[in-house]
Order: sequence, then structure tokens, then C-alpha cells
Amino acid sequence: MSLQALLAARAHAAGRAQPTALYRHRAIGTDPLCIVAWQVGVEPYAVGSIAIGRREDGFELFVPGYPLDRDLLFQALLGFAREFCSAFEGWARGAVRCIEHRGSNLAVPVELPQIVVANAATIHLLSRLGRRLAYLPTEGENAADPLLPRLGRHLQWITEYAALPGQQLIVSATDLLACRYVTAMSTLETQSLAALDAWIDPPAGTHGFEAAEDAETVVVGPMPSPEHGKRVFELMKIFNERRGRSRDPAVVSRFIEPLRRHYDELTSRTWHLIWKVIDRERATSEAASVARRAEEDRIAYATHMQWMYGPAEGRHKTRMTPRQAAMRLNELERARSLCLAEEAIDDPLCMAPHLLAGKAIAGAVVCCDTGRRERINGRNCLRPSVTIRTDEPCLMTPGAELWWTETPTGTEWLVSTVTAQGEGALVTLVLQTNRIGTLKFPVVGRRACFSQFNTKAGYQLILPSRTPWTHAPARAPEERDLDYESAGGRAA
Repeated sequence: MSLQALLAARAHAAGRAQPTALYRHRAIGTDPLCIVAWQVGVEPYAVGSIAIGRREDGFELFVPGYPLDRDLLFQALLGFAREFCSAFEGWARGAVRCIEHRGSNLAVPVELPQIVVANAATIHLLSRLGRRLAYLPTEGENAADPLLPRLGRHLQWITEYAALPGQQLIVSATDLLACRYVTAMSTLETQSLAALDAWIDPPAGTHGFEAAEDAETVVVGPMPSPEHGKRVFELMKIFNERRGRSRDPAVVSRFIEPLRRHYDELTSRTWHLIWKVIDRERATSEAASVARRAEEDRIAYATHMQWMYGPAEGRHKTRMTPRQAAMRLNELERARSLCLAEEAIDDPLCMAPHLLAGKAIAGAVVCCDTGRRERINGRNCLRPSVTIRTDEPCLMTPGAELWWTETPTGTEWLVSTVTAQGEGALVTLVLQTNRIGTLKFPVVGRRACFSQFNTKAGYQLILPSRTPWTHAPARAPEERDLDYESAGGRAA
């Protein structure tokens, strides 16, 4: 049985979620921006309502009324764009520090720019919205307000950045909780923020399963429940009849109130739930590596803003070249490996599954010989050694490379000997350097952990600027107009 399965069984027996980490491995900004959005039925690019705010006690709600009408949708989104762009770009206008980045000066915000949403589905909805708005024409017959493409390019970038493991610029509340708790729910069920929160903090005297069963009726978006979807359809029908196809803002505001009240009620439940999660998780101590990832996030944000203010105005190619795709894949894989290593090194509870899997060993230090020497290529070289006593059998074989969790960026240790002793083992490890200088060593009598994880800089992928013939297409792909509006996406 895996540790995950064991904790799930314990969660069911105890009636509440079990922690999988002692620390919080994601940053929570001092002043995050919260967004709650609702999709209209199965229309992937239609936003029924979208709310934004920075306080638990209030939010700005924007409701287009009939989002299948392009003009009504863009009228509502323009109000959202003003609020979002002002807040999102505000971090760049606040306190910054200048650093040298890729040969030029970069103004990096001191505070972490952060957006918090309910779940991953909301991020996907914002991604689709960004794709629709990013390249709207701002001139001509159907010209859009320039603020809408600007909103689209911000959303397009931030939702693409969300794929980077460990990033903290846009955080879903369900992922934040799933990183720290195990419940008796499936992976799909944990995407219900209300049910997941009920398992973590059930009412007194209530089993987590029963609390989650009741909470599942609370829909947090972006997809409405069938009942809410039906009600929205009825209200939109009434709204369309009363406005008589008019798009005049005065007429729209006069008849949209019933629909607005409905969305306000739906949004309020999700809004308070998100802030409940934020306040509870903020009280948990932050892991040591979070600060490094937050710094990388701030640099990424500053780079994006520099690109937005540049001549390209935030435009990006719709297709990656083979070189860009390879670099992107390398970036994602390295980020995932580093995030996994940092979480395990920072948190003993996160290291536990790796101890059980034989990827790490831990025990009391019984000997530390910093003056040990061995014969290497005819020379008597310094090779310090450490011996630890484990409480469980050691699955490591001699020659395995491990890193001490206290010095994950240092030199590796090789497992020299493994001797069974009772239910545990005596394991001797040898440091693979003679340049000990001011190196730190484990202290006899204390507990030490050695694992296969390290946080050293990985292999730098260097690719030619021109695509080799083996990866280049026989002929360039045909250029196509992929603009959503001109491709038939406009609904009357």
C-alpha cells in the first residue's frame, strides 16, 4: 500500500483530511487579486459573468446579459478589463528593484503579483477568453476597444505560465489544498472546492464524507449546475425579450438586474470560500524554497510587462518553432524536477513517500570521519565518510549517488557499505571530494537524511538558432487566418 492510499484510508477512519506536508509550498501574496468566472452552458468562449476584487467583503461583478451577442459581451468585458489591467499592471508601477536580466535592465516588483481562482477549470476558461480577445482588430468596421486585446494578452500569458510546475502567479484554491491534504475522494472529486474544504474543515461532529456530500451541491464554477444553467437560460430569455435587441447600456442596465442578482448569489458563495481557504492557508508556515520560486515568478512577470510595453505590445506567435517547443519542454521538465526536489528537501513529511520508495535514507548519525582517506589512482586522497543507523531496511545498493538534505547544492555522497542490523541497517556514505574547506557535515547523534534529490543547476540546453533539416518540414505550413471573430465566432 502506498503512503497516499494509507493516508486516504486514515482520512476516512478519522473523518477529516490528513496533511501530506508540514509547510505551505506555495506563496500567498500580501494583496492577491481574486477572480470568479462563470461559463454559459457548454459555450467554451462565452462568459456569463466575471467578478474581480481584492477583499473578502466585496467584488466587482460584470454581467453581459446575453454573452452570445458580441457587443453585449464586449461591453461587460471592457469594464472587467479596466479593473483587471489596472490591478495587474499596478504591481509594475509599485515598488520595484532593478536587476540585470539577459543583458538588459529589468524592473522587478518587490511584491508578488498573484491571481487566485477557485479551480483549474477557471484557469482554462480565462485561457480561452484570452485567446479570443488577444488579437481583436482595433481598427475598421468591427473595431474593439484597445483595452480588450490588452486584457486578452495578459490572460493569455498568465494562463500559459500556469503550466509551469511550482509557479505562484496564478493559483487555484483546489490545487493549493491538494498540495497539502489527502482525502478519501478521487482526483476528479477534489476539483470541487466546497467538497475538498469540507473534508479539511468539517463541522463539529460531522464525518468528512458526509460534510463533503452536502457541500458538493455548492457549485463554485466555472460550469453551472443543470439547475443553475436552466435558471440562467430562463433569465436570459426574459432579458432578451425586454431589451428588444437593443444594446444601449441604459436599456441593458434597466433589464439585467434579475440576471445580475442570480450571478451575484452564485459568485458570493465561491468568493467567500476562496477567501476562507486563503486565510487558513496563510497561517501555515512557508517552506524555505518558496522564496526562490517567488523571485522567479516576479522576474517572469517583469519580463512579460517589458514585452507588453515594447513595440510588440505583448504579441506572440501562435505556433512554436521546433526549437521553441524543445526549449519549452525542457523548461517544464526542469521546473517539475526542481519543484519536486525542493518540496521533499524542505519538508520531512513530503520526503516520507521517497523514503518508502527507496529513493532516500534517514537515520541517526553514529560516525562522521572528516579525516578519512582512501587510495585513488595511486594517491592517498581525502574522502570524508558518514555512517547512519536506519530504523528500516535499506533498499540502497553500494554506489548509489545521494545528497544530504542540508546541502542539496553540494557534492554527492556515494553509498559505500550497507550492513543489516536488526530491523534497520548501518549505511556508510563517502563524500566525493577532498576539498572540504568550510563544508558542513552531519553531527553525530542527530538525525540526517540523504536522498536522490539535489537542487544543483541542471544541464543547460543549447540548441542551434536554425532548425536542423531533420526537424524542418518539407515546406512551410500554409498561412491561415485564425481570428475567432472572422471565423464565424460572432453571434447576433
